Amino acid sequence: MRAATSSSLLVVLGASLILSGCASGGNAGFCGPLHDDSEMAAVVFTPMIPEMNNGDEAEERLELAEKLEPTAELADDLETWRTYLEAVVETIDDDPAAALAAYNDDAAVEKAGTALSDYYGDVCLM
Repeated sequence: MRAATSSSLLVVLGASLILSGCASGGNAGFCGPLHDDSEMAAVVFTPMIPEMNNGDEAEERLELAEKLEPTAELADDLETWRTYLEAVVETIDDDPAAALAAYNDDAAVEKAGTALSDYYGDVCLM
């Protein structure tokens, strides 16, 4: 009886460790860097707003985005988002209108930011 109880406890403990691993990150290559910098992770997939954000902040977001290893279904979205951030890094301080246009003039950028943000919330934070 005691051996059966111990075995059951080990199975439950093992299952809880596996589930907590999934819940706290699922995709470690994508979620890990976001967990490591939770403050930046909260905004990395939101649009940059001139007058509220600057080139240094854009660079920090880009650096975090470059650390992410996307799943196959997120690869194109992450590449789109990185390209957007690169454009913002170059324009937000000197040409705020171009920084806004980089987001507003390309529906793929908004779609990518939403997909990445949803994955972060649905997988990395669960």
